[in-house]
Amino acid sequence: MNVAPSLFFCAVALAAPLLAGAGCGGGGNGPTPVAISSPPLPTPTPPPGKLYVDHNGILYEYALPLKAASKPTRRLIEAPGSGIAPQLAVAPYGSIAIVTATTLRVFKPPIVSFEPARAQVSIPLTPAITQVGPAGAELSDAEYDPNGNLWLVSVLGEVSELASPLSRSTQTASVTVQFGAPGSKTSGFSPVHASFDVNATLYVFAATSAGIETARLFKTSFPYAKPPSGTELNLDFADFVDSSQYLPTNPNPVPVILGQYNGSLQSPPPGQPPPPPVDRLAQFAQPLNPVQGLFPDATAYTIVGAITADAPRTVFYALDQTTGRLEVYTLPMARAAKPTLRLACIGGANYCSDKPEHLFLAP
Repeated sequence: MNVAPSLFFCAVALAAPLLAGAGCGGGGNGPTPVAISSPPLPTPTPPPGKLYVDHNGILYEYALPLKAASKPTRRLIEAPGSGIAPQLAVAPYGSIAIVTATTLRVFKPPIVSFEPARAQVSIPLTPAITQVGPAGAELSDAEYDPNGNLWLVSVLGEVSELASPLSRSTQTASVTVQFGAPGSKTSGFSPVHASFDVNATLYVFAATSAGIETARLFKTSFPYAKPPSGTELNLDFADFVDSSQYLPTNPNPVPVILGQYNGSLQSPPPGQPPPPPVDRLAQFAQPLNPVQGLFPDATAYTIVGAITADAPRTVFYALDQTTGRLEVYTLPMARAAKPTLRLACIGGANYCSDKPEHLFLAP
């Protein structure tokens, strides 16, 4: 998943004064799975039939495939009665988690309303689940992993997992990954966004108070007991496409990483200073090869606030940060990629211009 870059700076501002005491360790805490050397394989889910588009607390449902005349089939207010947009996440089978500063609510399909009374599960947020400040939980993201576990990203310096299945008896995070501890690789960093590859490796985009140019993508693998390590990439909204996720009939199932990249496009000539960084939507071939240099093999001149890949259709969807416009790109990206389809944002500037936004696929 995703939060617009405008919230990125909000997260930094909130977290910077607290980094010194953000965590007491650099790795994962909580119960470690016993006699399991690799994560459980995710259960194959039906191909996506819906695209959920979130604009500042309003969730729109689109039927796939998208067309030039596509209109939302449903519009839902995510936190009725609240003036603050919540965090939300969509599980592999279409359940939706709505997370406010005080409460986690889970809604199972068919979803017709996010009124609290319609939630199948409602869980108060406590310090045993995620860090809680004077204003409640200060979350910058919420994401499901491929196995249906829900992860909460706190700008106070912590990423925590709530094991599936979620129920009213869920009272404690099963895993906690700390950020910002002095002496650790994440020292000075505060988590902003989380994402997962097909193997349930956790990737966390984390920021410093110095600004967007110093942000980095970190990763830690199941069972998340080791401290996060750096990828050396400044890549926000990272989305990972494994070759196994394409249709078997695809003649060229290219594994890639997609995201909003801030950095150089190439190595400088010998004896020359590095070129100025760019800020572009970018694609990197997997696996990453630091020896050859971590440079994108395709880019697009745009700044996005959310992306999600639809590998079976060989496309991915993106939301333009400034306009909220929904755009469709081919997968893998062309070297100088341009959208094949654009749909205007619905709702006006209050919901579309530099606002929190997310994209999710659902069966």
